[in-house]
Amino acid sequence: MANITTIERARKVFWFVALWFAGVGGAMLLALPFKLLIKAGAALH
Repeated sequence: MANITTIERARKVFWFVALWFAGVGGAMLLALPFKLLIKAGAALH
């Protein structure tokens, strides 16, 4: 029984980490155009 709970815990941890990475990656992709716009604006001035 302990083996099954260990596998379930590992699966939950894996999903938490995977979703966290997806969230962070998505936020970085959303921020990228704004970062480029800020750099372009700074280069113009």
